Amino acid sequence: MNKQALLLKTMLTSTGSINIIKYSDDKKKRGLAIGNIIGMSFLYILLAGMMAVMSYGMAFFGFGEMIPALPAVIISAISLLFTFLKAHGFLFGYREYDMLMSMPFMTKSVVSSRFLYMYIKNLSWTCTVSFASLIGYAIGTKPGIATYIIWIVLTFFVPVLPMILAVAVSALIGGVGSGFKHKNLVLSILVFICVIPLFFLRFFIENVIRNDQVEALVDKSADIFSGIGGKVPTVIWFTDAVNKHSVSSILLLIGLSVLAYEIIFTVFSKFYKGINSRMSVGTTSHEKVKAKDFKTRSVVSSIAFKEFKRFTGSVNYITNVGMGAVLAVIFGIIIIFVNPEALISSMAGAPVDLSRFSPALIIPVVIYFFIGMVPSTACSMSLEGKNYWIIKSLPLDMFSVYKGKMLFNLWLFLPPALFATIASSISLKATLPEFLIAILYAVSTTLFSTVFGMRCGAKHMQLEWENEIQVIKQGRAVTSYLLPNMMATMVIGSGAVALGIGFGVLPLVMALMSAVYLLLAGLSYLSVKSFAFREQNK
Repeated sequence: MNKQALLLKTMLTSTGSINIIKYSDDKKKRGLAIGNIIGMSFLYILLAGMMAVMSYGMAFFGFGEMIPALPAVIISAISLLFTFLKAHGFLFGYREYDMLMSMPFMTKSVVSSRFLYMYIKNLSWTCTVSFASLIGYAIGTKPGIATYIIWIVLTFFVPVLPMILAVAVSALIGGVGSGFKHKNLVLSILVFICVIPLFFLRFFIENVIRNDQVEALVDKSADIFSGIGGKVPTVIWFTDAVNKHSVSSILLLIGLSVLAYEIIFTVFSKFYKGINSRMSVGTTSHEKVKAKDFKTRSVVSSIAFKEFKRFTGSVNYITNVGMGAVLAVIFGIIIIFVNPEALISSMAGAPVDLSRFSPALIIPVVIYFFIGMVPSTACSMSLEGKNYWIIKSLPLDMFSVYKGKMLFNLWLFLPPALFATIASSISLKATLPEFLIAILYAVSTTLFSTVFGMRCGAKHMQLEWENEIQVIKQGRAVTSYLLPNMMATMVIGSGAVALGIGFGVLPLVMALMSAVYLLLAGLSYLSVKSFAFREQNK
């Protein structure tokens, strides 16, 4: 077998959910793999439905020729962003680097196989967007057979050039910017700028539908995609190939994708080992040594500070775990300057009369959906990975390690929770009892999220992983925290609010809810202590 194909097959086999289901004896791993497949299938169905409706809507309103630009722009953007976020972890500093470099594989084979792995992993999103758009396009315009063939074939080439561009930029950052101390933080800020608007897109779309502005939105969207499509080469070639059956556009898209692939990895392989070596050294060789006073910290504070350094040093960690804190702060700022009644009505999807209940006590429930998304404690122990033996070998009490991880999570989430709660209380003119109960609820839910996340993280510790995204987003600890926590919060929170409003005792109900969360946090704390004792005596 071709060595590049062998490496690619090995990576796909070792990480594939289907392979885990077929051969793994671990019931938890098999259950997680099945749940992952079901969850992703649900997302693909939603995305496919949205793309098909958007494509048909553009055809219905007379923008059929602009439809091919829609999937081409989205595929190019997804491929560029996803590859840029993943390239650092997949191409540089991965666990098998030393082993692969010592084997009889050409550097180009190693690098290109990892690129093709990212390409295949992104192909499910690419095909969902493209083929669903093709369905809407076909229903609305009824094209000839040649259009179907061209569309389907070129779908597999549209993401190649954007991915190669992302790899080139990532390699440039890795080679030139490895001495820049805060590059991960800057990159994370850029990701937040790109991702956060997508979170609020739902409310914008609902507003458009309620106000009967669908035709205007389609018209504007067609102009946007047409404008972008006129500046991005892959979009231009794909659109011309589909609409005009342009042979030159087909050859340009396929030929330049293949040519760029060969050139970039031939050149990249020449500098690959040097870039990895430079990145493994880090920034220490570029920093000036300065005499500073030593700061003394407790063991728990030192571990929390260490976790903070890990957090700020990982783009995946910041963007996936820190998103809830950022959204809570944004929500607190918005509610100060926006009419609270309009904001709550927009989020509820229907007009809400605030005079009927105490909104200052409802908002903390909304805030917890941000704060309680994914705590750092759910994945922080798994992120220790191969360094876990260092913790075990140090004269540290394992419970102190767990407490340090929990302290960092409180540093991260408690200030945003309090800020959003105080801001909403001021904006909604809460009474003193309402204000105090809202603060109590924010503190109790944040404590519960922190400690329950630590319990899940300690119980389902996963130290064997190739890329940190496997434990931050897909780990057993995160899954075991996320599903029961968010579902229980939704059911219990909505039930408590309905009960409190219906009987006019909302303050009492929210106070009792806070007490329940504190009780659950205490029970989880005892469970964490038990896990720490068992781990200490292994």
